[in-house]
Amino acid sequence: MTTSPTESAPRPGTAGQFVDTQASDLQNRLLNPDYRDPAAVAALARLRHGAGKAPGEVLDILEFTVSDTFAPGPEDAPGPEEWAVHVALTLFAVHQQSRGERMHRRGRGLGTALRSLHTGAPTDIPDPLLRRFRMLGTANSFPELTHHLRGAVQLLRAAGVPLDYGRLADQLVTWQRFGPDRVQLTWGREFYRTHRTIPPAEQPTAAPPAQPADDQSAA
Repeated sequence: MTTSPTESAPRPGTAGQFVDTQASDLQNRLLNPDYRDPAAVAALARLRHGAGKAPGEVLDILEFTVSDTFAPGPEDAPGPEEWAVHVALTLFAVHQQSRGERMHRRGRGLGTALRSLHTGAPTDIPDPLLRRFRMLGTANSFPELTHHLRGAVQLLRAAGVPLDYGRLADQLVTWQRFGPDRVQLTWGREFYRTHRTIPPAEQPTAAPPAQPADDQSAA
């Protein structure tokens, strides 16, 4: 049995709050049972077109990804928040495509989401899922990381498993500013620390109460 304590979600940063607001608004408009907003459908299609591209490369999605709170990078290149928000929202659009459920869900980290694709014991995780997860730790550059993230998101989309895209955006900022170690540790904790209820057959049996020894001297 592997268990883990309940961990509180970190407070969202600037990028995370922005992505959470944008993704939540698009979901509400897209999945409204009374009126499915065609503008939200079109916005998600445009955002999907930006997946795998650099911030600014697709002009007609900047209204969803640009904020005056994000500092540009050197020589006016995209800054960490701009990269993180662009990647998170375009991947959200890939994830949400053709799904009738909310694929952005607060509190669902990437490691947790991927681990939920296999409900068995941690020692029995299928090799394809392990390889996909481990690819996230082999990226030597941010573009390579985003490539592996897209593959992971496509797995989640196929299974209808949601993800917290605000949290992902903040983690992408951290990855760029401080390197991968801190983010990879968080994903690893989520992936390998699993809540599992012991089936009745595996429940430990209480030891029987001790019996008093026979008094051999009494006869």
